[in-house]
Amino acid sequence: LVNLGGVDKFDPSNFSSWLALGGRGIDTALVYGDQTQAKVAAAIRASRVPRDEIFLTTKVPCCPMKQVGAMCEGEFNGTTAQNIAKDVAILGAPIDMLLLHWPCDQFEDTLKAYAGMEEALAQGLVRAIGVSNFDSALLKEFLPKVKVKPAVNQCGHSIGSHNATRPFGGDDDTATFCAENGIVYSAYSPLGGLSHIDVMHNPAVVATAKTHNVSTAQVALRWLVQQKIAVVTAANNPEYQKEDMDLFSFSLSDDEMRTLAAI
Repeated sequence: LVNLGGVDKFDPSNFSSWLALGGRGIDTALVYGDQTQAKVAAAIRASRVPRDEIFLTTKVPCCPMKQVGAMCEGEFNGTTAQNIAKDVAILGAPIDMLLLHWPCDQFEDTLKAYAGMEEALAQGLVRAIGVSNFDSALLKEFLPKVKVKPAVNQCGHSIGSHNATRPFGGDDDTATFCAENGIVYSAYSPLGGLSHIDVMHNPAVVATAKTHNVSTAQVALRWLVQQKIAVVTAANNPEYQKEDMDLFSFSLSDDEMRTLAAI
């Protein structure tokens, strides 16, 4: 349920210490750049953890997509097969989970890109496939058109940023739809960073953390995993990584869950 992500030039993470401390989920993406991808691959190779105990998620872009601008230019504007081949060349095969990083501007292009992922699954290059940043309306249109149901939908979702105005599948309705349709809902930016929500200094979060003698980050992450939502966090400090893993030594009461949901 807990994965370590991070992009070197924005939010670097220490993947080696994560694995050494017991972390087993790692999340990356082609558009995070060769430096981040190579860092992930090197950490896995250097680790004493057997590869089959590590769960590696990566993502390939769906282009064109005007919302992401430069991410669909240059080297990332190839075919899905080319993008997957580059991912595999850096990370090695098989990849445990391959996600479509976002939907294309046009629905037919999204289907075409996902079909390329279905082919990679059939070829044994990946073990499972899914999507990212898909809202419930898109999923309802998408599911009847694909051969393989996405195993995961990864979206931005956190305390303070999960209501109906949260774009790209980060809303509660999308999380509920995924749960009802057997799709694992996964939250990136679970501490609210990308949505500019100061989760960790919110008074209700601070009070809850004091009650349980844990950090505010642990409260924010526990709020998600207690809803059976997977999380993708980022941390370079081993002490923070230990906290991120220690989410199952306490639980939040129903009242606390409702209070945090109302933020």
